[in-house]
Order: sequence, then structure tokens, then C-alpha cells
Amino acid sequence: MLTIVMVPIFALLSITANFFDGTLQTYTKLIAIRQDLYLGRELGTFLRYFQRERDMSTLYASSIGPETKGRLLNRYIDTDSALNNLSSWPVSASNPRPEFQTLEVFSAYLAKHRYELDIKELTTAGEIAFYSDGIDVFIKWLYEAISVASSESIWKSLVAYQEIIVTSENIGRERGYGVTFYALGYFRNRQEYLMFLESQDIANVTFRFARQLSEIAFNIYDQSVKDHPVIFENIKNMRFEIRSNETSVGYGSLEYADSWFGNMTFYQDVIREVQTAIASEIDVILETNSAQSVRNITVFALMFGAFLLICPLVVFGVYSLTSQIQKYSISIATRTRALKQEKTCTDTLLYQMLPKSVAERLKRNEEVCAETFQNATLFFGDIVGFTQISSNSSPLQVVNMLNKLFSCFDKRIEEHDVYKVETIGDAYMVVSGVPKSNGQKHAGEIATMALDLLVHICSMKIPHIPGKTLQLRIGCHSGSVVAGVVGTKMPRYCLFGESVNVAAKMESLGRPSMIHISETTFDILNELGGYVMELRTDDLAKVKQQWDAIPTDPVLMSSFRGTVRTYWLIRKEGFFLDDVNLSSRENTPDSEDIH
Repeated sequence: MLTIVMVPIFALLSITANFFDGTLQTYTKLIAIRQDLYLGRELGTFLRYFQRERDMSTLYASSIGPETKGRLLNRYIDTDSALNNLSSWPVSASNPRPEFQTLEVFSAYLAKHRYELDIKELTTAGEIAFYSDGIDVFIKWLYEAISVASSESIWKSLVAYQEIIVTSENIGRERGYGVTFYALGYFRNRQEYLMFLESQDIANVTFRFARQLSEIAFNIYDQSVKDHPVIFENIKNMRFEIRSNETSVGYGSLEYADSWFGNMTFYQDVIREVQTAIASEIDVILETNSAQSVRNITVFALMFGAFLLICPLVVFGVYSLTSQIQKYSISIATRTRALKQEKTCTDTLLYQMLPKSVAERLKRNEEVCAETFQNATLFFGDIVGFTQISSNSSPLQVVNMLNKLFSCFDKRIEEHDVYKVETIGDAYMVVSGVPKSNGQKHAGEIATMALDLLVHICSMKIPHIPGKTLQLRIGCHSGSVVAGVVGTKMPRYCLFGESVNVAAKMESLGRPSMIHISETTFDILNELGGYVMELRTDDLAKVKQQWDAIPTDPVLMSSFRGTVRTYWLIRKEGFFLDDVNLSSRENTPDSEDIH
């Protein structure tokens, strides 16, 4: 009972603690997301200046001169200022590159590249690759930082925010390739042209997807197009001109490059405005969720504290009640174990007296009717010269001898599909095919068991009569029997029918250490195969006279009109009777003389 009470208490405490922990983790996650978004805004400002530096460095690589060099130096100042204004440095476990691990290392890395512009061979593709590689590292960090949120209320805005980041970067790359195009009047190779197209297509696709996810992005962009139609028309025309890879003036022009740079910078600023608006929207949602999480944490903390105060009182009350119940339960358990042990002993005794299937039916108070089994084989065995042995032994010695003998028999028959019916004095009766039918295997089971018993009985000596061993006379017959339970005080499972009498006669007409079988058993064993048998030819007249005492079985009587045929079971293939002298059967006196 104490356990029953404690389980819901602990379950309730666990649920409350789990909700409390989950709410606290959510609150902590929301705070971390807000901090990452704040850093993301700062990082976005830095990337904007870093992209402009990329464009000026690309222009300088396309048209090296004092004018482009001056513009590039001015971009250095803006980039360094935005870099130094970062409140913290983004660290990514997935980025093992050492030059991006700290602000100081990255600043030195960037300064080294700037210093080597006039030393190394300068190319447009090289400059775009250098800056784009660094921007990809920061964008990857932004992806990782804002992907930890799982709230359903902000997932669309977060995805839109991520797509805007990609859009801004690809617009910057498009702007850089366009500056190179207008500075030279053409693309120097197919690779630059394809990179321009790729950047433009990615920017258009990602921004279109962001507009579908965020209404803010859709509204800000449409409003910008309405307010500045000339700029967006110029962007459209210049994009078409660059895609055709042929300028309207036919030569490189810094004026056209500046015009393209200014228009695309305005377009990128619109994208930045969209990014800032989405970030503000996410921040408001996160702030609302954080406030709700704080309220939930307070409620759960109060509930958890109340449970901690009430639970000990409940446990103490239940404990005092369960202590008495436990004592009573121990007493009942002790009695139950004793009853179970007695029941086990009773069942064991019952199963020794009756077949288990019959015993189970009797235990259920079901009526056990007599059954007819058409296919069964009976075994009768007794000790040769038992009367003479008993006369030379004390009653206690006789009992000990029979106990040792039948214990050996009981142990051996467990290896075969047979059922021990009963023992009367020195007689031992076994049947196969009853109470569980086994087809035509019954004769084989009895035959193998009889051979097995002969092997073991021949090595068994009589303790109180030195030099004398026991001999067993065995008779077997196959036929139909009727089986049923007889009696109520001491019920016994008994077999009835002419086959029982025939099997008894087969035993009484047999010889010591021999297995005497009837013709029906012979036919079945012959059909099964693997058994060596011989026709009995000695004392046929005496055997015929004994058979005549069984006149009620018409089937048997029909076989007695001629010569009576019985057989000796000699051995089974693969099963040898090393200790049995089968040749002695011709010199052994008849059973009547022994009895």
C-alpha cells in the first residue's frame, strides 16, 4: 500500500519537476536565441561592410589605379570599425580553421591579406573567393545559432531570416561580379559569367521563398518597389545587360561600375531592412515567450514546493497503516507457502497413482469415463523364482529387494513413451498407447523398454544372497484394451480386456531373461523394422493347452485352429544385450517348474 501511494506521488513530483526543468530550459534557450540574434545583427552590419570591401577589392583587381585604391582604403576603415564594434566573437565548434577562432587572429589574418594585395598577383576571382570564403564561415555560424529554436511560433520567421542572410550574401557576390563586368566591359572568362548567374539565381530564389514565409518581407519589398521604381527598373535593365555579357557603351567604365554598385547597394539595403524587421519580430515573440516561461517557472516552483511539504505527511500516514498490513501479509504468505508445498506433494502423489491428464480432469471435478484404446501394447514382467527367494529371505529383505528392483524399473521407463499401470508382488505391468495414443509406436516402445530392462536387471545382484542375480521373465502382447478409473477412496487407473489376459499368459509361458511376444506384437514390430525376432518352436503342445484357457476372444481363437505361433524378441539393431545369455533358453525349465 505504501508503494501504491508513493508511485503516484513520485510520478506527480517527477512530472512537475520535468515540466519545471523543461520550462527552465526553454527560458534559457530563448535568452540564448535573443543573444544570438543580437550578435547576428551586429555581425550583419559587419558583413555588409565586409561585402563592400570585397566589391572594392574586386574593382581594384579589375582596374588598378589610384582612384580604385582610394575607394578600397575607405572600405578598410568601415570594415575595421564594424569588426571592433562586435560585442562578442562568434565561435563555431564545426569550424576548425584557426584564423577564425578569435577577433585578434581574424584581424591579423585580414590585415595580412590587405598588405599582400600589391605584392602577390591580384585577380578578381581570387579576391571574390577570399572574401566569400570568410563570409561563408560567418553565415554558417548564423545558421547554427538560430537553428536551435524549435518553437512553432517563430519557425517561419527563423527560416525566412536564414533565407534573407543567404539572399544578402548572393546579392553581394552578384554586385562584385557586376562591378568587374562594368569596369572591364566584359567577363574575362566563362567561370566568372557562370558565377554571376549562379549568385543572381540563388538570391532571387531565396528571397522569393523568404517573402512567402514572412509577410514583413513581402510588404517591405513591395513598398520599396513602389517608392523607388526607377532604381529597381535600372537594376532590372543592368542585370539583363550583364546576362547578355555586352555593355551598351562597349568598353569598361568606372561610372557604370559605380552606378551598378550604387543600385545594388540600395537593393541590398532593402534586404538588410527586411532582415532587421524580421529579427525585430522574432525578438518580440521571444520576449513574449520568455515572459510566459517566467510565469510558468513561478507556478511550477510553487507547486513543487507544495508537493514537497504535503508528501511527507501523506507518506507518514500511510506508513503507519501499512506496517500493520505488512505483518498480516507476512502471516498469510507463510501459510500460503505451506499450502503450496502441501498441494505440490499431493499432486505428486496423485500423478504417481493416475495419469496426469486423468488426474487433472478429476481435480476439475469432471467425469472420467472408461475409454477403449484399439492400439496398445502391454508388458508383463515378474521375477523368476520369487517364491523360493522370498522363502530364504526375511520380509524386510524382500521389501528392500523389490524396492531396489522397481525403483530401477521406474527410472528406466521414464526414457520411453509408456505408462506404468501397477505392481502386484513381484509382477510389473506397463502399457504403451494408453492413456495417450501414439499410433503404431506402442509396440516399438514396449519392445525397446523390455530390452532396456533386461540389460539392467541382469547386472543387479541380491544383496543378502551372495552370488545370485535376479532374472526377469517378460511377456508382451498388442491389442485393444479398455482403461478407466476404479474407486474413489484410493482411485486406480486400471486396464481391462482379453489383451490383458493374453499379455499375462505370454509372461507366464515365457522363459527367464527372455522376451516372449505374441503374433500381433510380432507383426507390428516386423512392420516397424529394426528388431530381430525368432519363432518359438519348443513345447508347442503345452503352449497350445495354455492358450485354450482363453476362449472368449474370437480373433485369438481363429489363430489357434492351427499351430500356435509366438516369438522371442532377440534384440534391436544398435541395442545389444551383452550380459544376457539368450542361448540358455533351451536349457531353462518351464515356468510351471519355476513357480
